[in-house]
Amino acid sequence: MYEDAFRFAGPFLVVAISLIALRLLAYWWSFTFHWGRYRRRDEVSTARLRDMAVPHAKIQVTTRGSAGSTEVILRGIRQVVTLAEEDPEFYGHVLSVEVVTESEVQARLLERTFAAAPIPVHGLVVPGDYVTENGTELKARGLHYAVERRRAGWNSKPGRTFVVHYDEESVMVPGELRKLLAVLATTEKKILEGPIYYPLEYTNASALCRAMEANRPVGCFECRHVMEKGVPLHLHGSNLVIEEKFENTLGWDIGNHDGRPFIAEDYVFGMNAFLLGGSQVFGWHGCVMLEQPPFSVKSAFKQRHRWIFGVLQGLAMARRSDQFGRLPAGLRRNLVWGTRFRIATFAMGVVAGGFALLFLPLVLVRGVGALATGGSPPTHPGLVLWMAGVGALWLGSVLIGAWCNVADAGLSSLGRWTEIARAVAIAPIAGLIESSAALRAVVQWGMGRREVLWQPTPKTKAADASVDWRNVA
Repeated sequence: MYEDAFRFAGPFLVVAISLIALRLLAYWWSFTFHWGRYRRRDEVSTARLRDMAVPHAKIQVTTRGSAGSTEVILRGIRQVVTLAEEDPEFYGHVLSVEVVTESEVQARLLERTFAAAPIPVHGLVVPGDYVTENGTELKARGLHYAVERRRAGWNSKPGRTFVVHYDEESVMVPGELRKLLAVLATTEKKILEGPIYYPLEYTNASALCRAMEANRPVGCFECRHVMEKGVPLHLHGSNLVIEEKFENTLGWDIGNHDGRPFIAEDYVFGMNAFLLGGSQVFGWHGCVMLEQPPFSVKSAFKQRHRWIFGVLQGLAMARRSDQFGRLPAGLRRNLVWGTRFRIATFAMGVVAGGFALLFLPLVLVRGVGALATGGSPPTHPGLVLWMAGVGALWLGSVLIGAWCNVADAGLSSLGRWTEIARAVAIAPIAGLIESSAALRAVVQWGMGRREVLWQPTPKTKAADASVDWRNVA
């Protein structure tokens, strides 16, 4: 019975793991040979910035104003204000904060809180009856409202200006903000990204959620490659920096897909930016943003599901575009199959992982028995070594990501190493959970179930506990 089952599952397991290995090898290639371009290490002082032609940077937070969001938005703005207090006159000219929200109460509270700050903090309330020309909904609706207001002259600044997009919980510490301003003073790119780590509220998240987030920093090594190459297989909506003039030209009025709103507005925007400006508009700024893990496994599962479902929407939209159809055939294949490969390797992780957990222990037991009795092993030793090597690459990527996340989590040295060991130990279970979310999104898409809902990941533990997940798609 075992032999029959493995005869069926074995070839699939080898192929699936090998495909996943190709993506892991891409991460490791970028990490091994291009790590110096991943994160900017050179310190930048305020004195140095004064001697540069620093453009204006607008820190923009776009939010629904839901429960728990105000607390984390305050945290991010305070770090910007801390930087401005180093030299109020200088930073007062090159920094401002804009919070685009659906809550009038939140907007006015934030403005009052920072009324005496050395930089302006604006609250921009999206009217409840606001409708874009293309009927855009969800987060992109608020993003486009801000664009329309800027086109009309709201918070206009002289000279070149960039919009630095934050999620609600995003934090960029003063040292990284100074580096970012130095990059913007010299870049010719119009869209830039940087790495994101996840140390905030770290110990309040479940251990499984922390292990899931350990996969993400290493994934940003691929983001670096994508942004420098200028082919938008991926774009994340925070730590995204866009030249204001370019953003105003393109806008966020992305419409909808078959009557349903886009849930991954960042991917759709990236594709539209590529079609408008080509690969040369993309770049990598290498300045780290800090964010927080989801607090519960349910939140993390829903988050991963939204990512994949949203990319499937965006890919379908792009393929219908006349501009996309005019691209060279090879480039179209690269965009479509590169994205599908990313989705497939993510989604098949739960199937490959399930088979691996079921069969690999049996292979090892049979192999040890064969060695002891002088018989033939049940599987070719080369295949076992190959799968073990892929497993080592995967666990190594988890280790690197966990190390990045815990570095700023406020843990002791022992606590950091304990947390890294815990993340690696439970990574197989965490991996099955998040890849099952991806597989569910793929299956639902294939079945024609296209309903979506903008339910941001709760930003406090209390807000997470109060969510009625039965009403969240």
